[in-house]
Amino acid sequence: MQRVLDRFAKLAGRVPWLLPAVSFAAGWAGFVMVQRGEELARLMALLALVGWPWLLVEPWIRRALEKRRPRLGKVTANFVSQSIQQELLFFSLPFLIGASERDTGQVIFTSLAAAAAVVTTIDPLYERWIARRAARRLAFHAYCSWIAALVVLPMVLRLPVERALPLSLIAVSASLVASLPLSLPSLKSVRAKIAWVAALLAAPLVVWAARTQVPAAGLAVTEARITQSIDSLAPGPAAATLSREDLARGVVAFAAIRAPSGLAQQVVFEWRHNGERERIVSQIHGGRAQGFRTYSRKQVFPADPTGRWTVDVLTPQGQLLERLAFVVVDEVAPYSKQQPAQYALDYESDVPAPAIAPE
Repeated sequence: MQRVLDRFAKLAGRVPWLLPAVSFAAGWAGFVMVQRGEELARLMALLALVGWPWLLVEPWIRRALEKRRPRLGKVTANFVSQSIQQELLFFSLPFLIGASERDTGQVIFTSLAAAAAVVTTIDPLYERWIARRAARRLAFHAYCSWIAALVVLPMVLRLPVERALPLSLIAVSASLVASLPLSLPSLKSVRAKIAWVAALLAAPLVVWAARTQVPAAGLAVTEARITQSIDSLAPGPAAATLSREDLARGVVAFAAIRAPSGLAQQVVFEWRHNGERERIVSQIHGGRAQGFRTYSRKQVFPADPTGRWTVDVLTPQGQLLERLAFVVVDEVAPYSKQQPAQYALDYESDVPAPAIAPE
């Protein structure tokens, strides 16, 4: 067994980026398949999750191995755990990147996952800061398991995102609490042990409180716009500035959202203006390559509707999928006589406007 591990270690030393590169490529392939609604993505996600149970039971396997062969048990557990963590994180990264919006919280979340993935590829850093202490090792196990569950559970079990997040938190928290008899002895002082227990209890609450900053992995908005007309789920021209008179026709927030095949998912359109909010719930179904088309139409406006409006497309627990905006003014400035109405239509559809000769 020792010789086999030494061979794997030598191979990993020669090509240290092989497993991360293969996992990252597999993640992108799975992401593309999910976008196209292909069922093969579920199989790839299931294969990626095969190593997940190891991270949950690793402390007990490590203890059993170290009782018989201390050095072999330590080397085996560290090597297998590090490899699985690399595979899970690099496979999950494309889904997190694809789901992240230009929102500070989501960017930070995805950046932390990317940083954790890089750490697993740097052996000195991994051995010094993660593998050496049981408490750190178990915390990192929990983090990798949670990231993988967020990405894979909606695809494999077809769980809506709002159910995958609490389920993954419960599973990971339970494994950490169960491993307390193994993690506490690695902490030297009583103060450190109390802090560790307090962190275990507080971490799930903190994550749940910040759940809106977690990208909705597996969901992606392919098209979204503010418009004033929609026909057979085909949106009209995009609108960025509207007048009070325009509001009489109503305003439509349109979105096409891709989701894993077989997944039924609720989304929320949240209209906001001057601190006031209005939420409208819609239902989407996964498996459509172009994305499931849905919209929210608003026809009732306050007495003073002027100013900036935003429409956030969210999961039921507040994870941002897309942010749309438009401005309402008292009166839209008319176009110059030298620029006929056709110019405005061409401009909105990104067709270069024809040269206009002065009168």
